[in-house]
Amino acid sequence: MRQGQGQGTAGRHRVWMAMAIGLGMLSSTVQAQGAGASGSSVTIYGFLKADVEHVRASGGGAPSLSVNRLSNNLSVLGFRSKEDLGGGNSVWAQFETNVRVDNGEGPWGGRNTAIGLASATAGQIVLGQWESPLRFVSVYAIDPFTAGIFASNSIMGNGFATGANGVSPTSFDRRQPNLVQYWSPNWKNFEVRLAYAMPEEKTDEKSPSMWSGLVTYKSGPLFAAWGYEQHRSYFYDGSKDDAHRIALAYSFGPTRLRGSVERLSYEPERGQSLTRNALQVAVTHQITPQHEVMASYVRAQSPKGNTTKVVGGIGLPGTDASANQVSLGYVYRMSKRTDLWASYTKITNGATSNYNLSANSIPGMKPGQDPSGMGLGVTHRF
Repeated sequence: MRQGQGQGTAGRHRVWMAMAIGLGMLSSTVQAQGAGASGSSVTIYGFLKADVEHVRASGGGAPSLSVNRLSNNLSVLGFRSKEDLGGGNSVWAQFETNVRVDNGEGPWGGRNTAIGLASATAGQIVLGQWESPLRFVSVYAIDPFTAGIFASNSIMGNGFATGANGVSPTSFDRRQPNLVQYWSPNWKNFEVRLAYAMPEEKTDEKSPSMWSGLVTYKSGPLFAAWGYEQHRSYFYDGSKDDAHRIALAYSFGPTRLRGSVERLSYEPERGQSLTRNALQVAVTHQITPQHEVMASYVRAQSPKGNTTKVVGGIGLPGTDASANQVSLGYVYRMSKRTDLWASYTKITNGATSNYNLSANSIPGMKPGQDPSGMGLGVTHRF
């Protein structure tokens, strides 16, 4: 047995035990209260977000790349149903899909799609495809840009991916299929999420799996969170990769300060390892109810380890593989549902790092090149 394998098995057992306890509490509560349904609802929701962009990659001793384009910024269409079972219990279902507002295409059900059984006192059991708990440490609470080329997950989490176990193995910013989750109720401003990705990709060679956990604290202007995620056998049978991330945000009147740090560790080949640290600091300031400005700075350190394999955008240990990203933005709120906005971002890569723009990357970019982009866009929510 490899060193650490027992700890990984024990970790999975702890996740399963917590979920079993939560499911038992839910079942007992539903049986005790009965199924006196008192109402149900169906909601259609979403947003369309698009911008006209100019993106460019330069430097690194390679020919410059540039393009003008109309980009979709992860627009969403969703359907949510909820039925009240009585006694503080309910069941809900959500179907959410991507919408390609730039060209009209979009796969059905590609986003957060699941069914949940909820109790006001015991929490929720959620079954389906969903973002892993680690993602909620910082993406929505810390990054003011959230998604698109201006977002921090160009670097933080080593890029976003929607994929099953072993698919896009370098990403720690994931939407994961076949996910079983437990979401706790609010306990004195604390909430907990636990998730386990069922190992349905098992083969004769390996059985990849993932589990993730999150603890958040919210009280008035303060937000704090810690998350952990572990991938087993994503690169080879018995490989172990994990991520730690902490975040903190606090508001001073119309100004909100935000920050997060993370540590990613990989075993991309047998006997090889890589560890990389990164941080983000950001600020938003609401000038008036209609006008808001935002800024973000992300710093990735050069990795440490002995691997000879590039891991996502992370370059090779022992080389200049650091990176910086600066993003600036302005939002004009035309109404409660419609925004006009302008943003700019630039990533400065080290000699061997290859962090690209998130969501809508620049094709053909080479290690050491520096991608940048600016955009004018509109967002409409419904």
